[in-house]
Amino acid sequence: MDKTCSVCGLPMGIGRGNRWLPNGVITASHPPHIRGTLYDVQELGLLFKGFSERVGFDISRLVLEGKRKDGKRFCDSMLRRIREAGGVPPTPQQVYQTICRFCLYWGLGRVQVADYRRGRSLELEAENLYNVPMFMGDVAGIFEGMEGKRGKVSWRGDDRDGVVTVEATREEPYLEERVSSEVERGVPCRGEGDLHYRRCPGCGVPEAVGRDLAWDLSSGTIHEKETGKRYILHNTNGIVAVVRVLQDELGPEPGPMMAEIVRGLSRLHYLAFTGSSSVDAELMRFPARGWGRPVRLKMGEGGGSVRVVNPYCSPMVAGRVWGMLEAFESREMELVSMQEEEGILQLELRFPPA
Repeated sequence: MDKTCSVCGLPMGIGRGNRWLPNGVITASHPPHIRGTLYDVQELGLLFKGFSERVGFDISRLVLEGKRKDGKRFCDSMLRRIREAGGVPPTPQQVYQTICRFCLYWGLGRVQVADYRRGRSLELEAENLYNVPMFMGDVAGIFEGMEGKRGKVSWRGDDRDGVVTVEATREEPYLEERVSSEVERGVPCRGEGDLHYRRCPGCGVPEAVGRDLAWDLSSGTIHEKETGKRYILHNTNGIVAVVRVLQDELGPEPGPMMAEIVRGLSRLHYLAFTGSSSVDAELMRFPARGWGRPVRLKMGEGGGSVRVVNPYCSPMVAGRVWGMLEAFESREMELVSMQEEEGILQLELRFPPA
């Protein structure tokens, strides 16, 4: 088990494996510096469920395929680093064991290899799982990266504990190709940034991370200290790829629809903070969690606007800000516009007429 920092208590691997940049972005420490995000687990679950109900079909397959390619990309980059460093390539079994250990660090749950047949199948037992479709995609992608074969993935269990099985298959569905191209596009990111974090002297992670969040490596979970909400630290590209494919399939509706779903959960969350915090204070939490860098908040009698540089996923960030403003203003607000440029979200909201 990884040692914990004697100052902040975080696993030392969190500081070694990740970089908090001055532009509101978290990336892996090593090339290709894949972007990461501290996700609200409840938000992810309700987002997928709520969106499926609104559009009338289950989007779990899209989520799975988005994470499949994200997982393979991670696996490929890890193996490439080892080769470039002149190291001995690990066996698939060693990689799967490593991924199980990483699951503890990232808060994905407690995972162990139950059965493995080289080139044919992989079976993992999971406890405290963060999200079943996303994890199925993670495992299928790692299997594909190591075995060179696409994996047909299945799940036995409930929404928290169970067994995921991947079996080699020749299937090559069209949807996978679509999601693959979106994952390769990555997340637009602007390099500018002047954030200066106060960092833990023991591990180098921003003090805000250790102050707000607690890692439990025995259970593979991360929780917000103040609220008990569960978080994970995971790749960003998979979720963004899902949003893009939905927009290609359904037109412009998915973005505002997702924002509205997140808005409701966000409003409930921030209502508990209206007597002890402020909008500015809550926006300051965004960069350390990899959500982006809010740079301009304007509020007036008619409504408000917010500009966020490098949002990890514009609809989800927009929904969180929307619900936050409603909570602190004690009034409902209407979405006027949600403009996205390369690495920029401009959100405009207004108070409805009395």
